[in-house]
Amino acid sequence: MKKSAKSIVAAALAMTTMVSLAACGGSNSGSEGAKTSDGKTIIKIQTFNNFGYGKATNERPGADLWSQYEKEHPNVKIEETVASGSDEARSAFNTAISSGADAYDIYAADIAWMPSILAMPDSFMDLSDYVKGNDWLDWKTEGGKTSDGKLIGAGNDIGPTALCYRSDLFAKAGLPTDRDEVAKMLGGDDATWDKYFEVGKQYTEKTGLPWYDAMGGIWGTMKTQVKEAYVKEDGTVVATGDTIKKMYDQLTATTDMSAHLNQWSDDWNAQFKSDTGFATIMCPAWLVNNIKGNSGSDFKGWDVADVTPGGGSNQGGSWLVVPETSKVKEEAAKLVAWLTAPEQQVATFKAASNYPSSPTAMKDPAVADKTDEFLNNAPIGKIFADRAEAVKVVPYTGAQYYDIDSKLGDALGRVDVTQEQSASQAWKQYVEDVKALS
Repeated sequence: MKKSAKSIVAAALAMTTMVSLAACGGSNSGSEGAKTSDGKTIIKIQTFNNFGYGKATNERPGADLWSQYEKEHPNVKIEETVASGSDEARSAFNTAISSGADAYDIYAADIAWMPSILAMPDSFMDLSDYVKGNDWLDWKTEGGKTSDGKLIGAGNDIGPTALCYRSDLFAKAGLPTDRDEVAKMLGGDDATWDKYFEVGKQYTEKTGLPWYDAMGGIWGTMKTQVKEAYVKEDGTVVATGDTIKKMYDQLTATTDMSAHLNQWSDDWNAQFKSDTGFATIMCPAWLVNNIKGNSGSDFKGWDVADVTPGGGSNQGGSWLVVPETSKVKEEAAKLVAWLTAPEQQVATFKAASNYPSSPTAMKDPAVADKTDEFLNNAPIGKIFADRAEAVKVVPYTGAQYYDIDSKLGDALGRVDVTQEQSASQAWKQYVEDVKALS
């Protein structure tokens, strides 16, 4: 799941407690872990954005898995803390892990910072014995394994990416509004970034309105279509090489098509239902939730096309990990195994559109046949299954990936959002920033 991973700059820095299912009364944190006043084991989990685990609210759809698990395990109470984005979650995670504190028993780890976790294999439980009944896509399983074969990340969602678009704005511009025709217009299975930007130029010139939300959002998809975007598997840094530079030049040449927004900012949130808002957005499955929340349930106009410029893209996704410092790590590992099992992956997709990483869950009719009334009754189960199948490249994300990607995001922000630098100036600073990292 990305939200960051999913974002270049997160808007809010506060971390809020989303769900607290502990019984009223005090707790203690003795050597056996925190307990409720009636002696139940408290399992603390940190997530971000919306994993769909909790009870449904107006702001956050949810499958109410906590109530279900507590009913099946009456000795357990669960406390979920929800960070406003991946960056905030990572900051809290780093603070706790570096200090050795047992702040949480389970952490949700975003795809962008899972490599740094894999570099600390002794700090996390090997979950292999707990998740034997679960299944994941092969590349999702590998993404949670250390170099010596320990499975320290249990796969949660993935981010197969389609194209969400404003059919009402398309209609005003004289573009096709039927989702199949939109996919065809952009090239279908052979869709390219050149074609996407060509149509975007025509749209912007005709309407004077932005084609997409932010360069950071476009880059989030583009970079996943390169096997060795920033670092080769042998450790060679290629982040300033010809491949990335060509992609950067192509993107920064489309400044006039951008809404110049910081993803996850208040301004970005407000544009989803604006008459002058952006017309398209790269749309990993989890983003559907954000579109609904920012547009309002009564808004009509958003649709989704079964197409991805440049080919398939997995943008985002997450794992659950259990730190060795947890005083209730056995109970935590059992909860992780349950949360990432096919049945619960189906439940969170139904509730919050977080697409499963489990092939068994993908085939479930509740996933495969799901439609979405908000998206003009789009068959999102089929669309995102097609987009998952279209993923042919899974980028190598070594330990340096996240830091380099942040610097590239900063460069795009200076060109697109603050517009304080030209593309060449921002690239020059990016090159220096990458050198400083080493």
